[in-house]
Amino acid sequence: MRAVEPGSVRAVRAIGTIAVGFVVVFVTVIATAAQAQTALPMTAACRADDRGRLIGYQRVASYASPADVQSYFSEWIAFYQDYYHFPADLPATFSSGFDSYKVTYCTVDARLAGQKAAAAVTATGMVSVPRSARPMSTVAYLHGTSVSFYDAVSNPAIAGSFNPGGESFDGPPSNAIFAGNGFIYVGPDYLGLGDSQLPRHRYFHAQTEASATVDLLAAADRVMRQLGVRRTGKLFTFGFSQGGHAALAAHRALEGLSVRVAGTATVGGVFDVEQWFLASVSNRTTVTLPLYVSYLLLAYDDVYDVFQRPADVFRRPWANSVGGLFDMQHYFDDVLAGLPATSRALLTSAFRQALDDTGEPFRQQLRQNAVDTWTPRAPLRVFHSIDDEEVPIAGALASVARLRGGGARVSMVELTGYDHVNSWIQAMPQAVGWFRSLE
Repeated sequence: MRAVEPGSVRAVRAIGTIAVGFVVVFVTVIATAAQAQTALPMTAACRADDRGRLIGYQRVASYASPADVQSYFSEWIAFYQDYYHFPADLPATFSSGFDSYKVTYCTVDARLAGQKAAAAVTATGMVSVPRSARPMSTVAYLHGTSVSFYDAVSNPAIAGSFNPGGESFDGPPSNAIFAGNGFIYVGPDYLGLGDSQLPRHRYFHAQTEASATVDLLAAADRVMRQLGVRRTGKLFTFGFSQGGHAALAAHRALEGLSVRVAGTATVGGVFDVEQWFLASVSNRTTVTLPLYVSYLLLAYDDVYDVFQRPADVFRRPWANSVGGLFDMQHYFDDVLAGLPATSRALLTSAFRQALDDTGEPFRQQLRQNAVDTWTPRAPLRVFHSIDDEEVPIAGALASVARLRGGGARVSMVELTGYDHVNSWIQAMPQAVGWFRSLE
């Protein structure tokens, strides 16, 4: 998630079992021959038993030295500086160059209303490998909200037009900070983003956020083996904003597969989707929230069949146009420009009144996707700014209390003076240090 951006920014933007280095997941293994730079698929078609199958990969970016990584990171900061006003003393430093590979793999969609089984689908993600001969730990990076297919971590571009090479928001700084500090970076684009053929992203859908991550880790294992990468066996997850939700969903799924996760860190994360949705409906000051409210309703309707027609929940004229805004073919700020200033103005009074009932079906579906009602075996560290305008800290505090009440080991770091995006940039280097302490 991020605040609305100015037009100038917009214009320039794994039946068999295999060891995944540090994990064991159930996948179908296929034999492929590949060169170190590019592995081309024998077939791109995914079948029901193909979860985690590597279809192919190609190198999309290289940064030979820490200085090159610093330049890449600094270019991203400069591109957004006029809007986010990043402080001069950013804590990011870099110790390694790295190479980035876009990976195409098989995973599974949600089981949609009326379906007997979930469909097998292709997805993409990024694997970035530090230029180091020593064994390295892995960070599964889960990104924040994106409404544009190209705005995905497998895209290394900082600036570009609306096409597959268009700008990526989360990708550049997260790759730089984690891969540039000696961690293997594995980041799913999620379903509906990157090269996924789904018409819309499964926004805040815990099952597919998790499966996209687990299956990319399986495919990435094959990439690592072909590239001869040495690994320590340590796996961490990190998530920003929506990615905080995805990180806990992935962590839960991995531990459910008896995969050892060394630790998970989040920043600005949403863990109780129901609470955040209701708070966003009530908020009358943060201009980005109508976008997130709309996105959740449309994405959940795709999976759960929330409404019969858009006018059941959206007021006119937006009932006629809101679906088209979320076709993954629009810029973030153009989507926002097509919505009213508040969620209250966006939603019908009848739907807002229905939300007062805890048994309302949509609220139940949001509740089913909570990620703060289980007990992880690995420690969690939750970074959150008291000044976060998009994901208020009250929700994070409540979720941390709920997790601790269930026996989770959760440490919380409260940041001060940083908005949603700035807290992310501040937290990632701190997460690097915390992960190192757990190796």
